[in-house]
Amino acid sequence: MYPILIEPFGFPITTYGLMAAVAFVTFWFCAVSRGRKLGYDSDFLQNLMTIIVISAMVGARLLHIAVNVPYYVANPSQILAREGYVFLGGFVVAVSISIWYIRRHKQSVLGVADLFAPFLPLAHAIGRVGCFLFGCCWGAQCSANVGVRFPQESPAWFDQVNRGLLSPEALHSLPVHATQLYSVGANLTICGLLLLLRTKQTFKGQLAMSYLILYSIARTVIEHFRDDPRGLAAGLSTSQWLGILLLATGTIGYWVLSKKHIAPDMPKQEPSPSA
Repeated sequence: MYPILIEPFGFPITTYGLMAAVAFVTFWFCAVSRGRKLGYDSDFLQNLMTIIVISAMVGARLLHIAVNVPYYVANPSQILAREGYVFLGGFVVAVSISIWYIRRHKQSVLGVADLFAPFLPLAHAIGRVGCFLFGCCWGAQCSANVGVRFPQESPAWFDQVNRGLLSPEALHSLPVHATQLYSVGANLTICGLLLLLRTKQTFKGQLAMSYLILYSIARTVIEHFRDDPRGLAAGLSTSQWLGILLLATGTIGYWVLSKKHIAPDMPKQEPSPSA
């Protein structure tokens, strides 16, 4: 675990922040490059990406605060801290604002969603590497053969000490599931599947709905192995409830859109050079 990368002039640059930046840049580059091939205006895409980045960060932070209200009531000064984000919160807020912006500019919501679908899990995988390096989003206890031990003063170590599972003198946490890396593997797999599906896409919205289905299943499963505080209701975490909602949305959306069978966006053909 390497939470702090460097500290130029006493200002810490975290590995989580670095990987989040790399994730956004990767998403930005891939989406804009592909969008141009599909005929989308560059200014429209770049403005939309700016909106997505800002709204995703705000939404992810707000949901984290919402599921940890008692902590932030007791520690209000931490509300503006840089650590603590929930991906699905950022996803829901970014999608909602993006739909408004896309419609305002009279573009296809499903077309843009298909454009972004394969690159979102790629960016998410990069971001989860940052989670592993920082030590957040840790998993439940498991055997040492399949688990990882985080060092002293890591989030998992503090959590286990506070719960009386570990001595304050311990140099490492008890073995836990590397749920951050599980998420990296799941997202890279989803990215690969969507890129493959893109070569055989038959209707608009197919990639977007497939992403909702695949990610919601992966996230709901991985949530069973996590052990960091993330809010519970009726025995399920906030992310599991959102995952169920996204799975239903994706499944119904896939069925409805497959019946409508609107032709998907295809790369524009470059004009042939004149003889």
